[in-house]
Amino acid sequence: MMDKENAVIGGRVTRAMARALREVSASSRPCFKKQRKSKLEKSSRAALTDVTNEYRKPQLNNSAASNSQTRGGHRKPNTKGASNVSMQVLSTRDVRAKSAKDLSAVSMVQSHDVVFAERLEDRELVQPSMSVMAGPLLSMQDSVESDELLGSPNKEKLKHSDGLGIVDIDSVELKDPQVWSSYAPDIYNNIFVREFEKRLTDYMGELQKDITPSMRAILIDWLVEVSEEYKLVPDTLYLTVNLIDRFLSQSLIQKQGLQLLGVTCMLIASKYEEICAPRVEEFCFITDNTYTKAEVLRMESEVLNLLHFQLSVPTAKTFLRRFILAAQYSCKVSYVEVEFLANYLAELTLVEYSFSQFRPSLVAASAVLIARWTLNQSEHPWNSTMEHYTNYRVSELKTTVLALADLQLNTKGCPLNAIRDKYKQQKFMSVANLSPKPVQSLFEAEV
Repeated sequence: MMDKENAVIGGRVTRAMARALREVSASSRPCFKKQRKSKLEKSSRAALTDVTNEYRKPQLNNSAASNSQTRGGHRKPNTKGASNVSMQVLSTRDVRAKSAKDLSAVSMVQSHDVVFAERLEDRELVQPSMSVMAGPLLSMQDSVESDELLGSPNKEKLKHSDGLGIVDIDSVELKDPQVWSSYAPDIYNNIFVREFEKRLTDYMGELQKDITPSMRAILIDWLVEVSEEYKLVPDTLYLTVNLIDRFLSQSLIQKQGLQLLGVTCMLIASKYEEICAPRVEEFCFITDNTYTKAEVLRMESEVLNLLHFQLSVPTAKTFLRRFILAAQYSCKVSYVEVEFLANYLAELTLVEYSFSQFRPSLVAASAVLIARWTLNQSEHPWNSTMEHYTNYRVSELKTTVLALADLQLNTKGCPLNAIRDKYKQQKFMSVANLSPKPVQSLFEAEV
C-alpha cells in the first residue's frame, strides 16, 4: 500500500492503482457512488460519461484516500499513513510555491510588456494597420481617453485619422462587451473576402425550368409575413432567402415543392438565428398542413447536405450593422430613422431576384446612401468615413443605387406589399411612407 500511494503522489495513476485506492476509501464516499449511478442511469450518453469518469476517478480517489487518513484525528497513529500524508502535503506545498513563483514571473513579464508598449507609443514607433478595411489603430492612450465617450457618444470627441477626416467608429464602443469593437476591423475584413466566395449564379436562366422570378417573389413575400407572425429576427429572414437561392442554384426543383423549400429554409434559419425557434409542426400549420412533418424533415436533411451545413454566410444585414454605425457618427439626421429606412430598402431587395446577383455589401452600402439622401439633401451622403468603412467609392455604387431607387419608387408596379406594409407601421417610424428623392445628381457632384 505504501508503494501504491507513493506512486499516486509522484507519477501517473494507472487503472489498477485507482481500483486499489477505491477499495481503501470506499467507506468515505458512499453518497457519491449512489449519485453517480443514478446519473449514469438517466444519461443518454453513457459511453461518453464512462470515458469522462475514467479520466476523473484517479483524482477523486486520491483526494478521498488522503481525506480518509487526515480526518481521523481520534484514531491510533499510523506511522506509514503519517509519512505518506506528510510527503503529500510537502509535495502540495512545493507545487503551490512553484505556481506562485511562475505567476509572479508572468506578472513581471506582462507589466514589462505594458511599460515597453507605452515607451514605444511615446516614441511614436507604433505603426497604423495597413489593412484596407481596418480602422485607425487605437493606442493605449486612446483607449483610456475613449472611456469618456462611452456614456453618451459625442461626435465632437470621436477620433479622426491623420488628415483624412475618418471617424473611428470603434472607439465609442470599447465598453460594450457584445460589440467586440477591437476585433471589428478583422471580422469585417474576413466577411468581405467570404462574400466573394458565395457569389450566386443566374440559376433562373441556367438551371431552373419550372421556377420563375415571380414565383420566387411570391414565396419570399409570404415568408416576410410568416416572419412577422412569429416575430423572427431580421437575420432569420435574410438567411432564409440566402438558403433558398443557394439551393435553387444547385438543385433542380418543381414548382410544387417551392413552398416546402421555403418553410424548410426558414426552419433551418430559425434554428440557427433564433433563441426559441418555432417547432416543425408550426411550419406545417402555416402551410395549412399541405406538407407533413416527415416531408419537412426530409427536405431539411436534403438542404443541409447539399449546402454542406454552411450556414454562417454574409448577408446584407451583416454589413448594414457596420455601415449604419458609420453613418450614425457622420451625419446630422436621426440615427433611428437612417437605420429603419436603410433596413427597409435592403429588405425590398430580397423579393427582387435581380438583386441576388449583387454582392450583399454593395446592397447594404447603397441602402445606407439612399437612406441618408432621402432624409437630408443639405449635404452629400457619402464622405471619407463611409468610403473607408464600406470600401466603396460613390461611383462604384451607381448601378445598385439606381436599381434600388427604382425599387423604392416601385416603377414596375409590383403588387407584393408585405415589406412595404411592415415598414408603414409606427414602430418603424413609417419610413415606407417617405417620398423618394432623385438620386442621379449624387453621381454628378464631387464627393
